[in-house]
Amino acid sequence: MGGAPHPFFKGKPWGRDKDIKRAWDYKMRNVRKKLLQLLIAVTLVVLAFIWIIHSDFLAPVDRLPDNHGLEARRLSLERTRVPSQDTHTKPRNLSERKQYQQSFAGFLSIGIASVARPSGANYLLQTIQSLIDNTNDVDKKDISIVVFLADINESPKSTAKAELTQNFRKYIGEGLLTVIEAYPEFYPPLNNIKEKYGDSDSRRTWRSKENVDATFVMCYCKDLSQYYIHLEDDVISSPSFFPKLQGFIKIQSVKPWLMLDLTSQGSKAKAYQSNDLANIASYFYLMFDEMPIDWLMDYWRKIKDENQGSRRLPPASLFQHIGDQSSLKEKGLSGRKQREPFFDQYDQKYRGRNPPAIVTSSMSSNKGKPRDAYEKGSGYFWASHQRKGNYVLVKFNTPIAVRKVFVDTGSYEASNSLLHHGVLQASFASSKGEANTCQRFKTLTEFRGGKAKISLNQSSDRVKCLKILVTEDYSEDIYLREIDVWWDH
Repeated sequence: MGGAPHPFFKGKPWGRDKDIKRAWDYKMRNVRKKLLQLLIAVTLVVLAFIWIIHSDFLAPVDRLPDNHGLEARRLSLERTRVPSQDTHTKPRNLSERKQYQQSFAGFLSIGIASVARPSGANYLLQTIQSLIDNTNDVDKKDISIVVFLADINESPKSTAKAELTQNFRKYIGEGLLTVIEAYPEFYPPLNNIKEKYGDSDSRRTWRSKENVDATFVMCYCKDLSQYYIHLEDDVISSPSFFPKLQGFIKIQSVKPWLMLDLTSQGSKAKAYQSNDLANIASYFYLMFDEMPIDWLMDYWRKIKDENQGSRRLPPASLFQHIGDQSSLKEKGLSGRKQREPFFDQYDQKYRGRNPPAIVTSSMSSNKGKPRDAYEKGSGYFWASHQRKGNYVLVKFNTPIAVRKVFVDTGSYEASNSLLHHGVLQASFASSKGEANTCQRFKTLTEFRGGKAKISLNQSSDRVKCLKILVTEDYSEDIYLREIDVWWDH
């Protein structure tokens, strides 16, 4: 039988019935094969999607254990609670933490993850003490300090709890200080971390655990306050760091900002907005075994910040690194290289405690006025072109008994604008009752590293004037950040 070509047998003649059946069977086999392949592909995609959603692959904070299983454990005589088997998905015994969160909705929470150092060095107590000492009673009401004891082994945690209880029982009772810990089962595997950057096995484990520790404490603090500082356990704070931080946040030109650098080096002190902590914690948890935490912080900024990830530093660091010994044994004394170049040691000028005076200068201003470096607040005097004989003069309203003077120059905004060649001088009042003019000056000390500091004994005559004198020509400007004067009222 001839005729038109069969639609299933293109190019072949119309055959007998068995040829038609054979063609039909051939075509259906191909159709069934393709349908099966499509079904398998769809099934694999669905299974992969389900696996991603129900695994820790993306590690979203709302799928991690609530606050990663951290239980609010006030340091008291109360017996340690033991979590049930389902704690990983349904944490229990969190009522104390929830009650505390409901009662505190302050401006700032400070999270510190701390581990014992192999050398035995301990900086945590000094870190906490500086935070307490450098905040007044009013500021303390707006601050919550959370210390995460991050050692896996119980022995160093027990030692730390005993020390914290002994030294800060009052502040733990008042709710200013909260101490938390996590159980080992809440950590992802920290062994066999993939090789990167030439790091040793111990270093890869150390840096990976540091990332997870940060995740835990951030999750705990994410609902405590408006802003959050992630702080290392071996730093001290600047006097009046809290109002300085408030002022620094207030002047940010780009809002909302992503991250503020409160120190210039590493991950020592970073400020975040608390409503970003859940996302940041998820990111750290996902990338915990990829790179060190300070690198992760920088990449986070570059990814999320439309301003090309530019750093945002105050004029001087609000925290200073004091740790010499690292928690990683092989790093040894590397901490000594990580001091902040600009750090406000005092707040005499900032708090307006300098004696009344008139401040003038022979130098022209690039920004600010001479009195801005002396009077209350964060002002400064940025003078153009240092020339030999240029000066800044502080003339007190009446001669005073000066006990100490500190002058600091330079900032992160003007890191080269230090006074390298200069002296600090004083004009003393004569016992003969001469007019209150400043004509004869005595050199008290020289500037070293852009700073001048001198203490005067009580037998010294009263001081009428102080002078900052440039002793050599210098091509750079002078950024006079602060003049602090302590005196007998």
